[in-house]
Amino acid sequence: MVFSSIIGLFLLPFIAFFHPEVLVFSISNILIIVNGFLYILAVLPYFYALQKDEASICVPLFQLTSIFSFILSYMVLGETLSNYQLLSGLLVIIGAVGISLDLSERKKIKFKNEVFWLMALSSLIFSLNFLFFKYFAIQSNFWLTSFWEYVGFAIFAFLLMLFVKSYRVQFIIVLKTNRAAVLGINGINELVNIITKISFNVASLLTPITLVWIVNGLQPFFVFLYGVILTIFFPKISQENIARRALSQKLIAIVIMFIGVYLIQKN
Repeated sequence: MVFSSIIGLFLLPFIAFFHPEVLVFSISNILIIVNGFLYILAVLPYFYALQKDEASICVPLFQLTSIFSFILSYMVLGETLSNYQLLSGLLVIIGAVGISLDLSERKKIKFKNEVFWLMALSSLIFSLNFLFFKYFAIQSNFWLTSFWEYVGFAIFAFLLMLFVKSYRVQFIIVLKTNRAAVLGINGINELVNIITKISFNVASLLTPITLVWIVNGLQPFFVFLYGVILTIFFPKISQENIARRALSQKLIAIVIMFIGVYLIQKN
């Protein structure tokens, strides 16, 4: 989580060099910085949920973000979706849940209140972060909003290290244990993460936020695809369930998801 906060710090000089207008400070920049806090805060309950239950349970619950975004974007930005778009989005969400749940062993899915509320909190905070980003980007511009949001990332990292001893100790231990490997792996991971964040922000300026979150529901498909590839070619790294029953369930879910995406694109 500290790495997620720090990565924004390295982007600041590049943005300032190519877009020097972002250095003009205003009161709204403080609010954008706070919005940067929200993005990192949203990760906290998500990590805690993963510690308490399997990813196959937490990931489907992350689809709550689409619901929160639909409500909030309507209230703040006045964004609406047609019945056709809502139906298409529902298909994507159903498919995303279907591909994430492990029903292969006919086990009863246990509902854990704590995990549900942690994921609901994470989804709500993520929804607020992307909503406010779009709001401020519309009021000013994309790069100014991005710059000060990344400032928020960096400040939040500093506050974490300063006031939360467990994060500070863990961060130091990780660096001392295997600095090169840790920095390399986390650097690549956070670079991909920041590219994803930028892409999502750009997409949200071109279409209703809810639709972007719905299409983001394709993520479980790619996780499944990568899992199958690793299982076949690198079984020591990952083991995806590719039994006939599991594959049938996931293929049906994939078909449902892509029907929904096709209908959204067609509309």
